[in-house]
Amino acid sequence: MPDPTDCEAVLLINTKSLKGQEWLEQAETKLKEKGVDLKFAKGYSRAGDLINRAQEEIGKNKLVIIGGGDGTLSAAANVFANTKTRMGVLPLGTGNAFARDLGIATDLDAAIDAIVDGEDTEVDVGVCNGKLFVNVVTIGITATVAKTLTVPLKRRFGRFVYAIALGRALKEMKPFRSKIETENGVTEIDAVEVVIGNGRYHAGPLPLSPTASITSGKLLLYAVEAGSKVNLLKYALLLPSGLQGVLKTVHSEDTKGGKISTIPNQTVVMDGELAFKTPLDFHIEHAALKVRVPKKFKG
Repeated sequence: MPDPTDCEAVLLINTKSLKGQEWLEQAETKLKEKGVDLKFAKGYSRAGDLINRAQEEIGKNKLVIIGGGDGTLSAAANVFANTKTRMGVLPLGTGNAFARDLGIATDLDAAIDAIVDGEDTEVDVGVCNGKLFVNVVTIGITATVAKTLTVPLKRRFGRFVYAIALGRALKEMKPFRSKIETENGVTEIDAVEVVIGNGRYHAGPLPLSPTASITSGKLLLYAVEAGSKVNLLKYALLLPSGLQGVLKTVHSEDTKGGKISTIPNQTVVMDGELAFKTPLDFHIEHAALKVRVPKKFKG
């Protein structure tokens, strides 16, 4: 597979991400010291400007290294999916779920080593209402969490901001009727949360299931039934193991795609960003994104 020292590379960093400004100069210096032919390196305070610059690299024999949180990386993946362009990842956000799926550490030196000493592979992406996602699409509690996760709060509390946001969301949550249609059948459930996951992890280090993978060619879908606080506590306690799907109050399935409608319509969060409202039409695109990963990557 192509080596990053054998072709030109571009470094684009979202300086508004948690560690963006701090890592910009360090990453540029370390990449050049490792022999990467870095032709262009720049930080952007507006994610849209970064993505516009990334679009200029489509079709060229370059490694495009993107530094940012999951939202920035997801936007870049929308540009590079189903093209020949290879994407490098510097995880600079709060959750860094996509980097975790790729086996890339949130330490700068380790992330640089993954780019220089790693290898190219192809990973799956999900598509929801025509827009690509690399990690998860969620409905319900997570929408309230996403509204709480402001940049100032992230900078002040770091990863602890998720606990603060979840506490607020649980107080405000309202059940909704959800109809899930996939190749496995039709399920109707009064839910407080629906998750469509591409990859192994969601909400930071929490596994979607013990067997979830970003190269499997399938999405993992689960819906949490509205009910007692005891049942919600059982769900929360099983999340760290990825075994929440064994509960009778959690509908779980592997799927290649389908449709979800809700009553009332719900706000949808894609890769940590507020996106649109239900209904949803979603599917998997297998091996659609070329990325640089550590050699230990197993999918």
